[in-house]
Amino acid sequence: MQNYGFFNGDAEYGQEEFNMYFNNLYESGVSIDDAGNMTFKVTAAGNRQFQVAAGFAIVKGFYLYNDSVYTGTIVPDTAYSRIDRVVIRANLVTGPVEIAVRKGTAVASPKAPSLVRNSSIYEISLARIKVAPNGTLTVTDERADNRVCGAVRPKNLTEYRTMIEGFQERWERWFAEQVTGGWRNIHIQADKPADSVEGSIWIKVRQ
Repeated sequence: MQNYGFFNGDAEYGQEEFNMYFNNLYESGVSIDDAGNMTFKVTAAGNRQFQVAAGFAIVKGFYLYNDSVYTGTIVPDTAYSRIDRVVIRANLVTGPVEIAVRKGTAVASPKAPSLVRNSSIYEISLARIKVAPNGTLTVTDERADNRVCGAVRPKNLTEYRTMIEGFQERWERWFAEQVTGGWRNIHIQADKPADSVEGSIWIKVRQ
């Protein structure tokens, strides 16, 4: 069966038609504002509270637009730390699309909970939040990670997808190098340094 649209007066269009249209055009993610920053930034806002900045997101063809700061409260475990995720959760069957907390497990060495992604529920992660027993929240931004969130971006553009995946791979390699090799190094030598950290400075000297 072939479907087409949208034509004025031709048919009544509803959830299924619009969802099919946008889900085939755009990857799930958050929007970029006029300054080039990703929206829906999560910050700690005092004991046990976090805030999510305004923004626009598309999740599996459905959208969430929030024009004000969202404030949420997290209840800590009394004995162990826990890692929760602040997500945008879409109920793909009945709605809504909303900001929510995916709660982790409080243990001695906590890990972030997996996102729910099935035929009924689909989540993208804005941030991980480590919740200490005293209520202190430590936020780790996840919006730039295409595996759990990413920016709203066109589908089916091979060159664009390759570029974004390349940026992600370079970032992960660079970050790993910082952890193991320290910050930018300055090399003063005749030959180009091998296996140096990206961003290092090479001052070439004459032999």
